[in-house]
Amino acid sequence: MAFVATNFVSRDGEQRDMYNIDFSVGAAARGNQPDDIALLQALFRLVHFQLGPGTRLPAPPGDSSIGVDGRLGPQTMRFLVNFQREAMGLGLPIRLDGVFDPFRGQGELSHLSHTRYTMEVLNRECNNRCRVEGVDNFKNLPQDPDLPPFLATSLRDRRDVARKYEGAGAL
Repeated sequence: MAFVATNFVSRDGEQRDMYNIDFSVGAAARGNQPDDIALLQALFRLVHFQLGPGTRLPAPPGDSSIGVDGRLGPQTMRFLVNFQREAMGLGLPIRLDGVFDPFRGQGELSHLSHTRYTMEVLNRECNNRCRVEGVDNFKNLPQDPDLPPFLATSLRDRRDVARKYEGAGAL
């Protein structure tokens, strides 16, 4: 279930919320929960289509929008892989596998691949672009009237850790 992660601090020391998923999303993932997929779709829509053209990580060529429906179809997969490929092109240590895993803590690397969590990179890109443009689209994402109700409900949940990482045996 997508949720608001509350354990982030900006460079200026201000507490910031980020958005996280509980389980992995992608063709090879064992999670693929509809609200986790919808959160990724909403963040892609925000960074690629609601903000100005200055993003460092452009949308896949030929795509002019993305639906927020919670389904992992070919278009969503294009966005996942494209975002990872573009982030790698900027020199970010991202794993190009078409899977977005929930991030753990601020700036923490994956315990398995020792790469950055693409989910955190996507959050930071959305947040930073909104700050540069002086809009609150990222901060106010849970109130976006175009969000599906099931995602808006999920984003009422505020906590620090994804369910994937809770309890004994968590990766």
